[in-house]
Amino acid sequence: MWVTPIYDRTQLDVTNKTSKGYCNYIDLNRIEQDCDYLAALFNVTISTKEWVCTDFPTLSEMDRIKNNINAVRDAYHTYVNTPATPDTPYNTYLKANDIEQILSDMKALYDKNAQDVFYAGEIYSGETIGVI
Repeated sequence: MWVTPIYDRTQLDVTNKTSKGYCNYIDLNRIEQDCDYLAALFNVTISTKEWVCTDFPTLSEMDRIKNNINAVRDAYHTYVNTPATPDTPYNTYLKANDIEQILSDMKALYDKNAQDVFYAGEIYSGETIGVI
């Protein structure tokens, strides 16, 4: 199931300690679910985890998430302005924004491409030929 990514965090969120200023298990689950969603679309095998509030994100877990993002990214396309996959550790709001922007861009591009399908005979067949 797709969960709308959050990629509009700001320094004010961190300074004011808003919910967007922290990374918690809800954020990690959203990223994991969105990676899983895209992997299913692109027929890519990845490894995901369902986080609980007592889980502690280790470097190996963050590397696994990075590998998942790279796997789905390698399987499809991105916009030219889609950010590069950030390196671990994911310890800034800018890196968190980049991760979720990548996922959002990939889904948006897939959805747009899915709408732009032409079928034989629908657009081009016989358009430039007069009556025979």
